[in-house]
Amino acid sequence: MNFKQVEAFRAVMLSGSMTAAAESLHTSQPNISRLIAQLERNSGFKLFERVGGRLLPTDEGAALFADVERAFIGLHSLEQSAQNIRRGGTGRLRIAAVPSLSLTVLPRVVQRFRQENPDVAISLHTNDSPMVAHWAASQFCDLGLVSYVGEDMPGVKSQAICDVPGVCVFPKGHRLSAFTSVGPEDLRGEEFISLSQNDGSRARVDRAFSDDREHRKLNLETPYAATVCSLVALGLGVSIVSPIVAQEYLHTGIETRPFRPQIRFSTYLLLPADRPIGLLTQRFSQLIDEMLSTAAKDWQ
Repeated sequence: MNFKQVEAFRAVMLSGSMTAAAESLHTSQPNISRLIAQLERNSGFKLFERVGGRLLPTDEGAALFADVERAFIGLHSLEQSAQNIRRGGTGRLRIAAVPSLSLTVLPRVVQRFRQENPDVAISLHTNDSPMVAHWAASQFCDLGLVSYVGEDMPGVKSQAICDVPGVCVFPKGHRLSAFTSVGPEDLRGEEFISLSQNDGSRARVDRAFSDDREHRKLNLETPYAATVCSLVALGLGVSIVSPIVAQEYLHTGIETRPFRPQIRFSTYLLLPADRPIGLLTQRFSQLIDEMLSTAAKDWQ
């Protein structure tokens, strides 16, 4: 396979059609079709199927696209590095984090860090915990921030930097406002907004309920705790999230109460296991540890 074939494949995946891909790459639709056919022959499997007039990726095509995207992210990183070298930059820091941090406390950490290191180029990357761990282990990123660690995360060393009990979040004016704390029985019949099944926190929340059919309506889920809070603010349900995330969304019209029994929400710092840690990475790691520890004190 060559770059033009991979570029055409990526354009089709992003746009959803051969025609739109051709427009984005300033070429013809037959040329895109030819490149995709060549890539399928070279790879040995079909990349797309037509279903009901729509062009949909096969499972193999979706798997290949995940690797293609990582390659393009790396290419963009190389371009940025070249620009920094060309303008005499003083350093670069690449940070990966799960959405619950990248959408809440992480921007403030970056703000503090830039006050002390104004010329450092910083790039932020967001994904789930396994992918953040992969980025840290492969040294694509200098450090990672995840919500759980597992045996399937080789090549990194981890440090727990925050551990807080979850809170129940609900819209202002909800009947739960009268409670000082909330338990599973208090959510009987409530529409419950869940994190996605592949989120490590989802299993811990579900274990607190002995019978989901008895206690909760499970019709809404999302991979992001920030989105959970936004949906709660719109009156679409209740949920259980980290208080650090909930704190950032109180202005949207949500309230919180401690949840019993406690469900812990943790944050782990990941660093590559087989390379020295640079001074910029050390300083950023210390800063986020300090700021998360401060934020967690109100919820211990």
